[in-house]
Amino acid sequence: MKGERLISKELSFTPYDVKWFPLSSRLCVVGATKKGTGQIAVHGLAGKHVELKVEAETNSVVRCAAITGQARHVTTGDFEGQIQTWDPQKLDVPLTSIKGHESIVNCMSSLNQTISEIATGSRDGCVKVWDTRQPEKAVLTIKSNSKRDIWAVAFGKDINSKVLAVGYEDGLVQLFDVNGSQYLWNTQLKDGVCSIDFLNDKLLVSTLNGAYKINIESGKIEQVQATKDTTLWCIRHIPNTEHFTIADGNGKLSTYKDTNLDNILSISKHPVISLDWNKDKKGLFACCAFDKTINIGIIQ
Repeated sequence: MKGERLISKELSFTPYDVKWFPLSSRLCVVGATKKGTGQIAVHGLAGKHVELKVEAETNSVVRCAAITGQARHVTTGDFEGQIQTWDPQKLDVPLTSIKGHESIVNCMSSLNQTISEIATGSRDGCVKVWDTRQPEKAVLTIKSNSKRDIWAVAFGKDINSKVLAVGYEDGLVQLFDVNGSQYLWNTQLKDGVCSIDFLNDKLLVSTLNGAYKINIESGKIEQVQATKDTTLWCIRHIPNTEHFTIADGNGKLSTYKDTNLDNILSISKHPVISLDWNKDKKGLFACCAFDKTINIGIIQ
């Protein structure tokens, strides 16, 4: 595998999450302004440049985002527990807005971009599943026994049903059967769970100080030989491959096959907090870093 950063663009705010729009060269970045408000920005690729298409300031810092529905709306979660849906062509006012959680919405996941179902995880200790077409009430609410901060959620599918992986601040990882409304298993890792993703029959997990592959059926854990002594902010598999990439606190993207390191790409001197793969162009990624940049590149 070889990696190259193609484009870097400075932002006017601190980014927390980035998502590609499907079947498009556009992407959405969300985050925080210096004033303590939120920012949503839609950018588009134009040759060797990234152009700002539309942006909006929000009352509360935006922590996470997902692209939902056939209309490819932007759904966001913020520091006040609000879940809002936006028209990416306008961003003037939200299409829908609800108080979804009692505290910050740390994470959000959609099963894929063709349906309107999302999962959210919050500091209030709850995971909720929503239909963004009818957002007034959660379709499903999963409460933890203790009020632990949920840092990561990910939708996936096993052989028989739709599943939801949940990661907590204390290192607990749980797999929940959405159709059967029951936990399939849970396992305890050493450090807080920063990010979760599904890769075939494995669950990819990055933490404050390590990365792991967990067998979905058995819960068996295999450690990835990842960079130590830095936060592994985000872990994402490269679509239609066996490879996955970790974005870390040293500003690097490290790509692996199985548990073996295949490539390291330096992006920034600051932490890379979010990473997303373009589903249509193999190996094309977008990531954002705490130096207030969005970066486009390719690993293949």
